[in-house]
Amino acid sequence: MKKFLPLKGFLILIITGLFTISCNLDDGSETIPIPETDIVEVATNAGLSSLVAALQRADLTNTLKGAGPYTVLAPTDAAFSSFLSANGFANLEAVPVETLKQILLNHVVSGRVDSAPLINLQRNYLQTLADGPSGSKLSLYFDAVNGIEFNGISTISQTDVVAQNGIIHVVNQVIGLPTLDTFISSDDNFEVFGTALDAAAVASDLPNDVKDSMSGPYTVFIPIEQAFDNLLATNTDWNFVSDIEENLLAAVLEHHVLNDNVPSADIVAGEMVTTLEGDQITIQSIDGNLEITDGSGNEGALVVIVDIQAINGVIHGIANNVLLPDTTN
Repeated sequence: MKKFLPLKGFLILIITGLFTISCNLDDGSETIPIPETDIVEVATNAGLSSLVAALQRADLTNTLKGAGPYTVLAPTDAAFSSFLSANGFANLEAVPVETLKQILLNHVVSGRVDSAPLINLQRNYLQTLADGPSGSKLSLYFDAVNGIEFNGISTISQTDVVAQNGIIHVVNQVIGLPTLDTFISSDDNFEVFGTALDAAAVASDLPNDVKDSMSGPYTVFIPIEQAFDNLLATNTDWNFVSDIEENLLAAVLEHHVLNDNVPSADIVAGEMVTTLEGDQITIQSIDGNLEITDGSGNEGALVVIVDIQAINGVIHGIANNVLLPDTTN
């Protein structure tokens, strides 16, 4: 059996890498002057002393003085103070070097991306330079509907500070390494799934596991709102996911989870895989698109979002069906 390529042609897509949306600032008739100073020098001149000190401690100064280009989300000094206080660190020197390095890399994206494409896309994902499981890179969710916010916690306070080798956006909070729950709670596509997790918390460890950076890693196939609407329509007693009996709901949710970090490129077409609930699902590649057959034998669950990478697992989104375990057992 061969591996299949990630799906194409759907309306809901993940941006993995910045080249799709990056803007070359020295193209076109209206150009923004590119200074001779690099990102580190620009940050120093802008008074971002905590960021510069953190880069030095994590041995990332030369990286951000390199050719790039890079897009850097630069936390203010106040943002670093809040981060240190919230995590029990007396100062930057108290943060383990590797931890600090990965957190800083979670603020760096390959490519020069100004604020305009983010605003035009409204909501989507970027890929940072921070390391995830199995050689992956962590995703970064942005919501630009009302201002530009990252992972539901950090907002741009100053956009488009240009450097010779990239661009800086100043942000008001340090962006920690994202868990699965980071994306479930910040991406509207996954809001109903998050509600279902809350409702099933008394019958499953999954709601806590998705929040725990040390758990997993997991692969979670998350049905979006329309898929849950289709499920609720099958039972007149179900108006909301919280109306589903807790043990049944827990089993259904766990039937969407694999005990491994499996990006879309590593899924083997036709292979049966065992879910956290215990029953198996089969993932097929049909006309280049991923479709899942669940434990009850229901076919045609369409995977339309792929490779949202967290520190404790990866998310793929399902458009039309909630996966159901084998109800005969």
